[in-house]
Amino acid sequence: MTDLLLDYAKEKWIDGKFKEAYDLASTAKELDPYFLNVNNLCAAYRVDYVVETKKNKVGQTDLYAILGLNPYHTSLTIDTINSTYCKLVKLVHPQVLSSPVAEGALRFITIAWETLTNESTKETYDVRNGLRLPRNIKRLAHQTGTDQRDQVIRVGMKRCRPMEDSSWMICAKR
Repeated sequence: MTDLLLDYAKEKWIDGKFKEAYDLASTAKELDPYFLNVNNLCAAYRVDYVVETKKNKVGQTDLYAILGLNPYHTSLTIDTINSTYCKLVKLVHPQVLSSPVAEGALRFITIAWETLTNESTKETYDVRNGLRLPRNIKRLAHQTGTDQRDQVIRVGMKRCRPMEDSSWMICAKR
């Protein structure tokens, strides 16, 4: 039964139906977690599913989602990213998993890892996607004692203006 589900998942993947392929591989993994390469195939199908469906605020593939990480988590470090990368590579490497889905998954995982482990590219990615402010804006706010955040255009985020009669903020899309 598990082999039939995995064959059907491969057909769905070839047809470009990545969510269905991932769902079938997950079902196969639940039915028989000890079946040959079922964990590896499930991980590879998950990467393709995430690449196609999980987009960030500017409509690009979410690199954190490819690695299965939360960008807002307080304990997210380079070591965490490296360990997650190593675990995923061990699952989907083409020498371990001889499937066409493995090559694409490895390529996406490597792109995400290269971007998120380099400090400058990670900062550029985070700023471009509205995950944090640029460093020079934080330094300016610290030096002047004022908040310079209004000078930064944040993509896809709401701008707030104060009401005249109270301290509450009204949020409106620009």
